[in-house]
Amino acid sequence: MPLALESFVSELCLASDLDDDDALRAALERHGVDRADQTYLLAAARSRLFVYRDLVRGTLWEAMQSTIPRTVSRLGEVFEDYFGKFLAERGPRTHYLRDAPRELLEFCAPLWSADPRVPPYAMDLARHEYVQIEVGSQQARSAHAEPQPLELDAAVQFIEAVRLMHYDHAVHRLSASPEDRGVPEASRTSILVYRSPAHEVRYLELTPLAAAILERLLRPNTSLRSAILHACEALGQPLAPSVLDGTARLLADLAERGAVLGRAEAPQ
Repeated sequence: MPLALESFVSELCLASDLDDDDALRAALERHGVDRADQTYLLAAARSRLFVYRDLVRGTLWEAMQSTIPRTVSRLGEVFEDYFGKFLAERGPRTHYLRDAPRELLEFCAPLWSADPRVPPYAMDLARHEYVQIEVGSQQARSAHAEPQPLELDAAVQFIEAVRLMHYDHAVHRLSASPEDRGVPEASRTSILVYRSPAHEVRYLELTPLAAAILERLLRPNTSLRSAILHACEALGQPLAPSVLDGTARLLADLAERGAVLGRAEAPQ
């Protein structure tokens, strides 16, 4: 497809104001489509263009409904407005349909925080719904893999399918039903989301100190010793034996769950 025609079709699928012939012709001119193609498109191919437009927009809408259904249901027409705004002003840039909701949420984040129509917990809920899709598509460890012993002066290796999420609302406690309209508690919450060896996405609520330690351990080349020391320092927590014991038990638990593979090899 010539580039001029390709860019026109892209605008046709994403814009919301190309419903009449005058708007279509102006868009064709704007994209540099030659007159012969303009005549053909407006006469013989007009209906097929709009079938294609509806197919593209419908596929993207279904991606939103299937990945963040509770957010879509709770926001209703407000979400539809932002969906149209996203398509018209930015549009998906990913080659993977599953990533389109993430791009929409990135677009909406600064806008929702300033919109009184959007509940303050909505972005937390949307991110919590989407992370299930993101983690579910990543690699989990083999069910037969044996974790390696940890060392204080070595980094910790996690599986690929793990994410540490921070919320301002306890959205993980809401009902899974899209019809539910319960309001989550406004409470700073950290959740480790991971994919088990049985390919199930699971969630572990963390204490502030556990979250601070894991956040540092998930950074490349951060030793276990450094993660514990800096987490305690950041939270004003004394480095007591109970902290070391609790960290050891947490990492052992995560190894049993399949989220931690053990000691990470030093980079060459």
